[in-house]
Amino acid sequence: MLLSEPVRVLLWKEWREMTRNRGMLLSSTLLPITSMVLAPFSQLYALRSYVGSAPPADLGPIVGMPDGSDPMELLLRFLFPLYVMLAGLLVPSVGSTYTVVGERERRSLELLMILPVRVADILMAKLAAMLLLTGGVLLPLFAIDAVVLLALGIATPGYVGLLLLVLLASIAYSVAVALLLALLARDLRTANYLNGAMLGPLIPVVVAVLGAVPGDWGLVAVSALLLLAGGVALVISLRWLTFERYLA
Repeated sequence: MLLSEPVRVLLWKEWREMTRNRGMLLSSTLLPITSMVLAPFSQLYALRSYVGSAPPADLGPIVGMPDGSDPMELLLRFLFPLYVMLAGLLVPSVGSTYTVVGERERRSLELLMILPVRVADILMAKLAAMLLLTGGVLLPLFAIDAVVLLALGIATPGYVGLLLLVLLASIAYSVAVALLLALLARDLRTANYLNGAMLGPLIPVVVAVLGAVPGDWGLVAVSALLLLAGGVALVISLRWLTFERYLA
């Protein structure tokens, strides 16, 4: 079996606590709904209305685009990947703030010391709970994106597959950073600051990569970048993590 008995017991505890926390559930659903559905499709509707109402000769150039005249390409090349990436980054970071840092701030972590579990079991259960929450929220929203893009004939199945790769890579990065955050943050205010410090600088880097790498290869490059950065954060966390540091 993939999960040991202690991890499964702790996972059930984490899942019950997460689903009972209305603040976390609202933050974990409203933010990705805005990022993956409302924001991109409002942009899509506006662009389609603009393109449909103006003759091709009247479409002005788009700065930074390869051909300088296709606003739909701007949406697919830059905006959709950014919206999807942000959703993948937000949900695990919100979950880690409430489950790991919030538990430390309430000083309930000490109760784990009386249980016959290792710190690896505790973090495995928390990360598994975050993955369940993230998948339950983001995968249905991504399915909506994929169906609409394919039904309208705007994107190819290959593009949709690469967009899914970006989403999965951003989730992996955010979960790995959440593990590092569990070591560094001691209260919710510090956690929010560290989330911004770790996730914020990614946006200009990703925009630069998407602009520099031609075509759909930009999505591959962004996914590789996220996986690499997440791997570094995971290695740092596992090398530094001890039960004492986790409870401190």
